[in-house]
Amino acid sequence: MIVEFSVKNFRSIKELQTISFVATGLKSSKEYLEIDKNNIANSSDINLFKTIGIYGANASGKSNILKALDFFIKIITKEPSSLSNMNYLCEPFLFQDNCEEIASYFQIVLIVNEQKFRYGLTIKKNTAPKPDDTSLPYSNEIITGEWLIGKKEKNIGELFTRVGQRVKNNLPIEQKIPNIPYEHSLFISHVAAYDNNNVCQKIRAYLNGMAASNIDNNHDKFRRFSINYISNKNEIEKKEDLLNFLSSFNLEYNNVSLLKELETNKVFPQNKITFSKKNSTLNKEKSEIILNLKENESAGTQKLFDIAGLLLRAFRLNRPAIIILDEIDSNFHPALLIRLVKLFNTPSINKSNSQLLFTSHDTNLMSPSIMRRDQFYFTEKKEDESTRLYSLSDLKGIRNDADFAKQYLAGYYGALPVIKNNLIENTQQR
Repeated sequence: MIVEFSVKNFRSIKELQTISFVATGLKSSKEYLEIDKNNIANSSDINLFKTIGIYGANASGKSNILKALDFFIKIITKEPSSLSNMNYLCEPFLFQDNCEEIASYFQIVLIVNEQKFRYGLTIKKNTAPKPDDTSLPYSNEIITGEWLIGKKEKNIGELFTRVGQRVKNNLPIEQKIPNIPYEHSLFISHVAAYDNNNVCQKIRAYLNGMAASNIDNNHDKFRRFSINYISNKNEIEKKEDLLNFLSSFNLEYNNVSLLKELETNKVFPQNKITFSKKNSTLNKEKSEIILNLKENESAGTQKLFDIAGLLLRAFRLNRPAIIILDEIDSNFHPALLIRLVKLFNTPSINKSNSQLLFTSHDTNLMSPSIMRRDQFYFTEKKEDESTRLYSLSDLKGIRNDADFAKQYLAGYYGALPVIKNNLIENTQQR
């Protein structure tokens, strides 16, 4: 499970910002004691939330927090290469002097196989000119620091630390690891390439198989999980599971079918997916209505179908996944959105204790009957254009059973857009 994630000097994020899944010591009111029980999972004696939501004005940096985590995970799980292609991590805060000379910072604390690890790196663009000799190695991005802290024998200690190309390696492996080949090469990936059984590979494998996001605003990549539930004719139960999942969102179908064969490594199109419904006519004769997912169903239904298989898979894994959803409320009715979040917080459904990190503008979720106040984070822009991230639990004087949505919209928590009347005033002056 994810314990916390920290980032500094990335896009709108200038100073170090941390989002934590660790439950604080606060307790819900007697009316909502079930929330404390349902929303929290214990892993390695740490109480961790299964859902965290980020709210804030447009352009305040909500998505940048998610992008930082998503890009960081992609870098960790990427296979080593002679080409760096890590430019999407090197997007420093622009409103500062010599921004390209200042390294960006990323760190994750997570639990893998009941062991807690802290892994991080610092990275910057290579501002040195490329050598005339193209045969010489050159990295567009440079890893300036890297570290892995975890269990070392009986205590917690440094498994490896790196400054530039120099590495202090304390990993419990017998095989000699060659020097890092390129300035952009991650030592965690470098070690994993030589030893598949070491802790570096276990961390990379965990994140590679357990993390999914919609940061590119494309749910097509998720659709394959839903297709897997209906493509195998010998597994009727899996199709029923998918139909039951949709039914829980008040989408009642009798069957779902594919109009073409699956093609390897290709996204299955929505217009080749149909649902059937039985319809009672006036003379009480039942007929079957066929609905095309692309042509006949709403954008919300299309989105829900695309993520249905992903969520069913996540809930049934033998270890927790992390799902990152930006603008989770897009195309969803508030009631469906509440239902979706509650699925993660229902132990009988989310048996793997998978986690959900999302951004939203829908304040219907901001209720103590759904999530605790330490499950809500806010982003706001500071005077220097940088993002400030803070938890609702950081604010004093807020009751645990307060109407969070009402107080947020009233401005008690900050993180609201500043609306100016410039357009109206300019129009009146003409």
